[in-house]
Amino acid sequence: MSYNKEFEKLPPKFISKLENIFSPAVFNSIVKTFSIKRLHTFRANTIKISRLELLSKLKKNNIKVKNVDWYRDAFVLLKPELNKFAQTELYLNGRVYVQNLSSMLPPLILNPNSSDYLLDLTAAPGSKTTQMAAMMGNKGKIVAFEKNPVRFEKLAANLRYQGVINTELKNEDALGIWRDYPGQFDKVLVDAPCSAEGRFNTLRAKTYLYWNQIRVKHMAKKQKGLIRSAFEALKPGGLLLYSTCTFSPEENESVINYLVRKYPSNCKIEPINLKIRNILPALSSWNGVVFNKDIKNCLRIVPNEIMEGFFIALLRKI
Repeated sequence: MSYNKEFEKLPPKFISKLENIFSPAVFNSIVKTFSIKRLHTFRANTIKISRLELLSKLKKNNIKVKNVDWYRDAFVLLKPELNKFAQTELYLNGRVYVQNLSSMLPPLILNPNSSDYLLDLTAAPGSKTTQMAAMMGNKGKIVAFEKNPVRFEKLAANLRYQGVINTELKNEDALGIWRDYPGQFDKVLVDAPCSAEGRFNTLRAKTYLYWNQIRVKHMAKKQKGLIRSAFEALKPGGLLLYSTCTFSPEENESVINYLVRKYPSNCKIEPINLKIRNILPALSSWNGVVFNKDIKNCLRIVPNEIMEGFFIALLRKI
């Protein structure tokens, strides 16, 4: 197959791998997204403002948006450009949070409430942490881990900015959390560090120049350690949401398959009820390895003009 000049900038091994993951039609649709400028999306920070009040202020300030039919608090920014939107009172006062729609899905699926004791395993920069805090009405409790000092400061600043008060921050490595919090959390979010293939953009070389298969394998090893630690910290009956913004099966289906094999009697892959068009079921096998039959319950988000590529799995400890 021949590619346009922009697409040829991406690592050839990545291109070949992508062809093996997706059907030709899906592959071709994904290819187009690697060289587009996505529309920006944001959500109301309901800790500080209601949806109706936000809509009123958007109209007053001549800010044009489009509603998102599957998330009432989310909007697609049509006008003005993001740099001008970031100068508005709404943005500067933390009443809105700019976040890709795909990134908003894991908290929506995990669906935390005001009585939950929740763990956010690798939380920086805080997009999902602040979203979950808002969903919880700033009640209950979130324990958010981030070991990188610079990213930790960004996380802390975002939480202050958004008015979050129900979250305890830990500037520590979450790999050992199972020792300190065995079987304690109602819900756990593992938005795992990954190779970020879903964010590749040929217009920005730094989004893809780092990529190689060795890095993918390194990330997969780290992800297995994190998800195992997270599962050990989960209460019986509790829910764990695992997500990445990457395509590689080593970091997605293979990680979930590892966990199910590690805990065959008490780890269940739950179906996800998500009413959006650009989703696919997870792969049933990769590189000759046949996955657990319930891996099909996991979802892949196919990127488009407003959403990045994502993988999502929902697990229950039984």
